[in-house]
Amino acid sequence: MKPTTMFTSAIAALTMATGLAGAAAAQTYPEKPISMIVTWNPGGSTDVLARLLAEPLSKELGTPVAVTNMAGGGGSLGTQAALDAPKDGYTILATTSGNHVLTPLKNDVGYRYDDFEPIGQLVAASIILTVREDSPWQMLDDFVEAAKAEPGKYLFGAVPDVAPHLTLLALTDTAGIDVVHLPQQGGAPGATALLAGDIDLLPANAATVASSIKAGKMRGLAVFSAERDKAFPDIPTAKEQGYEVYGSPFVGLAVAKGVPDDVLKTLRAAFDAVAQDPEFQARALKSASELTYLPAAEFGKVWERDWNTYAPMLQK
Repeated sequence: MKPTTMFTSAIAALTMATGLAGAAAAQTYPEKPISMIVTWNPGGSTDVLARLLAEPLSKELGTPVAVTNMAGGGGSLGTQAALDAPKDGYTILATTSGNHVLTPLKNDVGYRYDDFEPIGQLVAASIILTVREDSPWQMLDDFVEAAKAEPGKYLFGAVPDVAPHLTLLALTDTAGIDVVHLPQQGGAPGATALLAGDIDLLPANAATVASSIKAGKMRGLAVFSAERDKAFPDIPTAKEQGYEVYGSPFVGLAVAKGVPDDVLKTLRAAFDAVAQDPEFQARALKSASELTYLPAAEFGKVWERDWNTYAPMLQK
């Protein structure tokens, strides 16, 4: 055999052996425990959901999934740790709108939303635009007409640069209206300000205003989700009313780009199976909130949508 031919054959054999080894590694994944990083403190809503998910996900994958809290830097500390970990599928990220989209848009934290691969969405909270029960506005158009007639007259309350605030800004941009932001220290203080008459509108997570809406003290003009909130079926979406504005803070799973495709496929299949299991859905509803599951491809579109929505407001 000629030397060139021998060399070519050796390279081919080595390539085949490497490919078979890689395939074997993918087929045996996972072989050891998986770490799920939560970028917020223990006991918070994301932590509760992550721990609720970890047990059935462990059973589905056949290996322990352990939750590790790494809070700090608006969620960037844990997110960067997930990005820096070996790209082997043994570190996954419980990601949220805050650490994944808002923080990297507001600060130079060294990563973007698309440095990660989506596994799937677990929850997307509804943001509802509310007014007092005695407000003359019954629908979103009523408010928009009033705001156009008297620019700068009406006040809305929200914590600066978080999802409710940014969603209302997106609405003002889409509708071409001018309303004044009165910063709040949290959702609950904002609700108190609305009921006291200190502000005219309050964009807030559904959980913040649910009791006041059900008690008839507040009225929802619009929900900023792709579909109506099942807990408030009578409140139409902004899109239904002609304003394609979305604001749904999410919680889901992601991994850093570079994880092998077969490993990623395994993680996605396990997540999909758990998220769509009726028993898990019932446990989530009882312990945390109603699931708004999305598979990987759709979850990735949410990342891109939210990034493009909030970038003009935060990257000034």
